[in-house]
Amino acid sequence: MQRKRETSSERYKRRIKQRRIFVLSVFAAVVLLCICLFTPIFGITQISVTGNTLLAAEDVIAASGIEKGENVFRISRKKAEKALASVAYIESAKIKRKFPAKIVIEIDEAKQDIIIDTPQEFVVTTVAGRVLEKTDDVTSLTAPIIYGIEVTKSEPAKKIETSDDEILNMNLERIGCFYETDYWGDIDEFRVSDVSNFIMIMKSGMKVTFGSIDSTESLQRKIKMMAQILPQVQQTEKSYLDLTTDKGYFGEYTDAELEEMRKWEESGNTGIIGGDDKTSGNQTDDSSDAKKSDSDDNSKDDEDSSSESSQKTSGSSAKPSSKPSKSSEPDEDSVRKKTSASPSASASAKTKSDQTKDAKASASSEAKKESGVD
Repeated sequence: MQRKRETSSERYKRRIKQRRIFVLSVFAAVVLLCICLFTPIFGITQISVTGNTLLAAEDVIAASGIEKGENVFRISRKKAEKALASVAYIESAKIKRKFPAKIVIEIDEAKQDIIIDTPQEFVVTTVAGRVLEKTDDVTSLTAPIIYGIEVTKSEPAKKIETSDDEILNMNLERIGCFYETDYWGDIDEFRVSDVSNFIMIMKSGMKVTFGSIDSTESLQRKIKMMAQILPQVQQTEKSYLDLTTDKGYFGEYTDAELEEMRKWEESGNTGIIGGDDKTSGNQTDDSSDAKKSDSDDNSKDDEDSSSESSQKTSGSSAKPSSKPSKSSEPDEDSVRKKTSASPSASASAKTKSDQTKDAKASASSEAKKESGVD
């Protein structure tokens, strides 16, 4: 069937109709846009925040730059999200519009995972090293303290910087291995100044030495060994666990050693008395009888070596208790205490400047102690 040919008159009418539809559509769109942008119907009346536990909702809203009364369509979500990401305690943020006049701010809040000790202050960071805040007092925090990281720069919301980023990343990776374990909440300190001897202090006061760690897999094997041993032993301020070898060794410090340690701390010092770790003790396996037998065999040796072993310590602080914090290398700059000098002393928070004065007063006697211990 032959198609009817459109006449010029019909073609003209069709074009006129299309133009009218286009003009009407544009006009309607402009009217709708004006309604959306300039009428009070879409003025923001409510701003809510979700995901915040440490930050106040008012602070989050202020950081976003969004204010009540603004038009819900005229705010820049990308700009607000970028502004929120610059806040130290906010790892990520998302802005959502809830029509007609509501804004929801969803944030992923950073966690106070670790506390890094520096000569001037404590730096609170995530386990990845993102700086959250700097403070002189960490008695209210439960995160473990890291001793031995030489911080060169610590800007909020940015990763901490050190003189050797390779060593920093290695230590953060090692600490991250513990973050995923069931024992993370029981850890009080990490001492990482000696790359050949990774040390951990439990909140019970027990000292755990890992020695040299060749790889993440090596550390994970030692963590697994520790997890098998800890349920079999009683953790006290006297106890220590040596994981520097393929088999774990568990033992306890003598009363004489603990007394020497307390005198060391009460004189204004913190940290390990001497530089070496105690390696004698009970070889630990899955059998409790085996541990007991080894303890009996080694008890005489422990008594004979008490003079030498008295230069070592395993005490630690359990935040926010009155136990002392300990530094991996006691010196004039890094020695500090969060609370009292010894477990028997009354708890009282100390500022950085006060702690430094104590450190200077004891620097001479401390050097003598360290030089006399191998």
